[in-house]
Amino acid sequence: MNEAADILLRYGPLIVLAVTMAWLAIATRRTSSLIGGRAYGFGTSLRQRLARVLFAASIVGAVVALGAHATRYASPLFSPLAGEAAGIRLAGLALAVAGQGLTLFAQGDMGRRWRVGVPESAPDALVTTGLFGLSRNPVFLGMLAMGGGFAVAVPSPAVIGCAVAFWIACEIQIRDEERFLQHSFGPAYLDYRSAVRRWI
Repeated sequence: MNEAADILLRYGPLIVLAVTMAWLAIATRRTSSLIGGRAYGFGTSLRQRLARVLFAASIVGAVVALGAHATRYASPLFSPLAGEAAGIRLAGLALAVAGQGLTLFAQGDMGRRWRVGVPESAPDALVTTGLFGLSRNPVFLGMLAMGGGFAVAVPSPAVIGCAVAFWIACEIQIRDEERFLQHSFGPAYLDYRSAVRRWI
């Protein structure tokens, strides 16, 4: 592996994750200000508590694991598994960057309707245009592409475990959000759901 590729693979994943986290935190704060309430909040059900714990654990775990990789902390938990070619690992980083772009653009498409978790009350309208006309969950799709890309770029047990935990959290959250949107928007959501696939 040449030096440039080594630097990209050491620091790139952590930078991509940090930028995405910062952007989404700012967007959530901005949306909270626009709506005069909280844009962040998970429900109190056992499923929502599980989703929140899995999201938090996977994100914090990924920061720790990618940070340990960047600093070359020697531990089997944080070290990439042997045998994966540099070209494949760089392709994983490219997938993570593509996922980041999708996440940020899709979040932008939501505007003031951006929410994290299942809100107490529904936004004023469904978002069904832009990227949401192609996928019902482009933000989650982008985030899952990031997680998968990280797991390929830095195939350590810790990063792979975080990607799996994040995927499970997404599956729980999407189904809870679908029930919430169906209850809130009724036939309009059912029409949207029948016209647009959950993923792609």
